[in-house]
Amino acid sequence: MKRFMFLGVLAAFCFVLSIGSGVAAAQSVHDRADADKDGVITKEDMKKALEERYRGEDTNKDGKVTVDEYQDARRKNFDDADANKDGMVTVEEWAIYWCGTDQGAAKVKKPVKMSRNASRAKLMDTNKDGKLGKDECVVFWAGRFVDLDGNKDSKMSRQEYLDRMKAMAKMMDIDGDGVITIEEYSVSWVGKDNAATKNEPAGKTKKGAAQKTPAKK
Repeated sequence: MKRFMFLGVLAAFCFVLSIGSGVAAAQSVHDRADADKDGVITKEDMKKALEERYRGEDTNKDGKVTVDEYQDARRKNFDDADANKDGMVTVEEWAIYWCGTDQGAAKVKKPVKMSRNASRAKLMDTNKDGKLGKDECVVFWAGRFVDLDGNKDSKMSRQEYLDRMKAMAKMMDIDGDGVITIEEYSVSWVGKDNAATKNEPAGKTKKGAAQKTPAKK
């Protein structure tokens, strides 16, 4: 009897730990992108993570992400973030999913809104050092949570999130053709200046007019 009671207590303790950490099943998005595991995402880390993320959302592997595929990926985001599987996500769960920590997340009250003129990387890099630390990660994604929590009850439902992601997909699909290309995807994440092209990875600097080879006379 005592043995069974001990096993039951142990199982309950492990379950609580898995809910509290939110990372029992997988690393946070920030930690997966952090190649050298120093707690900071560099431009190169972001470039690689962005390419992998895009390929992962291209479920039929045709080299492009449709609006429907994008929406399916957002459903998975929500379900992965919902650590205790109650159909709702708290700001702590949201911060842990993205950043691996919820430290300071509950204190964030200002919403972070997305637009075509400001990439995630630019909004997240508050100290403008070109690197993204976990503290910056938490402030950004907790701010996104505040914006996405439509009824402001401090919990985000699956429907609230998916409804807002419809508008996000439309914003990212710049030419409105129902497909979010790697270029369009990159603009939203790292900005137009660092966006990938069909033949270049995200983050590669494009040649300016002054760098172009002069035409032969």
